[in-house]
Amino acid sequence: MGERATFSGPVLAVLIAGATAVFALSMLLMLNGSSEDTSYSTTTRSISAIGHAGFYELAERSDIPVARSRINGIVAPDEGGLLVMAEPASHFSSDDIVRLGHESNVLLVLPKRWATADRTRSGWIRSTSPMPENWVGDILRLVEPKADLTRGAPPRSWDRNDLDVDPSFDDGAQLIRSDVLTPIVGNAQGMLVGEKLDGDRRVWVLSDPDIIENHGLAKRRNAAFAIALLNAMRDGDEGKVVFDETIHGMVNVVDSPFKKLFQFPYVIVLLLTLAASVLLMWATTARFGKPRQAPAAFDFGKGRLIANTASLLDRAGHHAFVMRRYVAETLRDAGRLFHAPRQLDDEGLAAWLDKIGKSRGVSTKSADILARSRESRSSSLNELFQAARDIHQWKDEISDGTSARS
Repeated sequence: MGERATFSGPVLAVLIAGATAVFALSMLLMLNGSSEDTSYSTTTRSISAIGHAGFYELAERSDIPVARSRINGIVAPDEGGLLVMAEPASHFSSDDIVRLGHESNVLLVLPKRWATADRTRSGWIRSTSPMPENWVGDILRLVEPKADLTRGAPPRSWDRNDLDVDPSFDDGAQLIRSDVLTPIVGNAQGMLVGEKLDGDRRVWVLSDPDIIENHGLAKRRNAAFAIALLNAMRDGDEGKVVFDETIHGMVNVVDSPFKKLFQFPYVIVLLLTLAASVLLMWATTARFGKPRQAPAAFDFGKGRLIANTASLLDRAGHHAFVMRRYVAETLRDAGRLFHAPRQLDDEGLAAWLDKIGKSRGVSTKSADILARSRESRSSSLNELFQAARDIHQWKDEISDGTSARS
């Protein structure tokens, strides 16, 4: 007889199908995925309508030192520089404010729209929809808890514009209302750019991102407005502008192939390889430990017969019948031991044996035990088991003597 296989046929088929599906998914992710989002997001790599690649390139062409700060490669703007946090995602939280709080000069650009990718043209968006005001307001209130957001028609003029460049809007303006923030560009309708000073730290909030997004830079003087905004916040011509891409989940480029094995999606291939190695070792390696003992030969003896009989009786539920028969047979066995008259029935035999027991100093009466076994209900197994124990003890005493008179 051959050795039993480690996996049954259905289990092996499921394992192969699952491994194939996961491997195909990992390959698809590696072909289509990237550690840097260059499609339709709001990063400085995105060339879509809502991206900031144009803003980044515009700053470079204007001789402004620029850099990107990414996870595992954080870049600081240094003294006199500016940290730009442009359109953080909706999961932007107080933990991200910690990084904002470490820099003395920060420009926060609030988000405004959701976008849907165009699957037919890479890097394009198919449509946009306005982001809920309460979501954008939550990001704003992480900077200033008493600030609110408002949306409406674009302002025709500004009561105050420290940048001296009037921007243009698409189909509506998203503005800030706050008694705490100082307006840099604003009017009675609200602020397009608001300032919050906290000691030596300065935070400017640009409420509407349309002006600096790729689609907005081509409109009228928006490009000039974007450069004026950066220059107004920088300290001199040497101040570096760092775009914080950690808020978009962008990671630093890793050159080491070994490190890439522990990054998504390459880590999926690593896990699949490890799983395949473990399954291969499991299927081919011999069993550990001392050899298994051969199963015992089939027992045809009396013990096996008794065990099988007891098992059958237990399955059939004849416990009460067996207990009553046990009491009666124990009485008859004791009668044969003492040569009782053959014509006695069970009650007469119990009375005859009790006379002998009395002479031998046995206080327990077998007649009482017999009566209890017959009067007990079949469902009262505890009483029947007690009667069986009592008759067994009674036989030992009448045969061998009590503990006081052995």
